[in-house]
Order: sequence, then structure tokens, then C-alpha cells
Amino acid sequence: MQMSYFSVIKEVLKTDFTIFRKNVLDKIIDLAIWIITITFVSVYLMAAFGVTDSFGSFMVAGLIASAGLFEVFPEVMNLVSDFEGNQIIMFYTLLPIPTSFVFIRLLLYYTLSSFFLALCTIPMLKAFFWYSISFEATSIVQLFVIMILTSALYGALILWTASMVPSIQKIGSVWMRFIYPLWFMGGFQFSWLMLYQAFPRIAIVSLLNPLMYVMEGTRAAFSGQEGYLPFWACAGMLLIFTAGFSWHAIKRLKRRLDFI
Repeated sequence: MQMSYFSVIKEVLKTDFTIFRKNVLDKIIDLAIWIITITFVSVYLMAAFGVTDSFGSFMVAGLIASAGLFEVFPEVMNLVSDFEGNQIIMFYTLLPIPTSFVFIRLLLYYTLSSFFLALCTIPMLKAFFWYSISFEATSIVQLFVIMILTSALYGALILWTASMVPSIQKIGSVWMRFIYPLWFMGGFQFSWLMLYQAFPRIAIVSLLNPLMYVMEGTRAAFSGQEGYLPFWACAGMLLIFTAGFSWHAIKRLKRRLDFI
């Protein structure tokens, strides 16, 4: 019976990615523009003002870590719009799968699409800034692991955030009140050690931010462990956050859509 469940989800995911392919070029163009502008400033412009060359690699790892995060807001908007509009999601409840699997299928879709975008950042970065970015210290295995875990976290965040937004009228607050602070205070422009040396108490509190483990884990995989939180500790914390967000989101969404 369980195999039939996964067969149904597999077929639904095929449909999801057929739709995704229609929009993938626009997503890649948006990603390329974002990468070029931030990396140009980090690698070239900041160097002209005396910032060390290592800052470029530092920011590059942050870009890889952040690639899927910017899909959170539009996907949350799509979900909340559907909840209050056509409720296409209700169609999936008619499939021969448990209701929890309706949301697990969404989690898988968001994870895989986010991972695809993260993968796209690597050749883009190397193509646009060939001589300025080195992957010599990168652990391919660790980078692959952290990218998968990060993508799963972003998928869980989409479900959880959608479950917390009461109405489409409140959707505008998602970026400024949640996603942006989570990202900007999650170590995109600084490491946890730098924050701890300057503001120890704030650094301790920042350990409650899952994006801190995303950034630290990605930089440890990209540039080496020195100066960052232990890689496997970051990986473990991402698993915990993803499981927690997913469980709470599915519980709330079932209740919101009257599944229970």
C-alpha cells in the first residue's frame, strides 16, 4: 500500500515539474541578475575599497545558500491565494493517499525546485567570475549535503509560513517581517564567530535562527571548517528545524482546510 502512495506522489510531482519547466527560464534569469549584481559588488567593487579577496568567497557561499530562499515568498503567496480562491489543493485530497501526503508532496516539490536553483548558482558563479572564485577548498560531498538540507528547510518554511498567514491581505508582511530579517540576520554578510566577538548575547540568540546554520554550514563546505560552526552540527540542526517546521505546518494546514 505504501508503494502505491509513493507512486501517486511520483505522478503528481511529474505534473508539478512540467509546470515548473514552463517558468524555469524566468527563474534562472532572475537568479542570474541577482548573482551578477551582488557578486560584482562583493568581488570587485568592495575590493576597490580595500576589502580582502577572501570576502568574495565568503559572499559567494552566502549566495549559494540563499538561492532557494527567494522562492519562499512567491510560493507562500501562491499557496495562500489558492487557500482563499480556487482551492486547487482540495483536488489532491481526492487522490488515494493520506491527507498528510498532500503536503509531503508539496514539501518534496519545493525541496527539489530549490535544490535545482541552488545547483544553477554554481556554474553561473564560475562562468561570470571565473578567475575570482576558487572551489579548491570546497568539499563536494559536504556542499551537496548542505544544499539538500537547505532546500528541504526552505520547503518546510514555505508550508509553515503559508500556514501562519491568516489571509491574502496579510501576505505583504511576510517578506519584511519574516523572510528578510531571518535572512539578513542569519549570517549572509557575517559569520557567527564575527557576531559572537562583537555581540556575544546576540550571537547566542541567533542560534535560534535556522538561516545561521544554512550560512555557516555552506561556508564550512565551501571554504573549509576554520572560522565557522561545525559542519555536521549545522546539518543536524537543519534536520531538526525542517522536521519541526514540517510537522507544525502540516498540523495547522490540515486544520485550516478542515481535513480533521
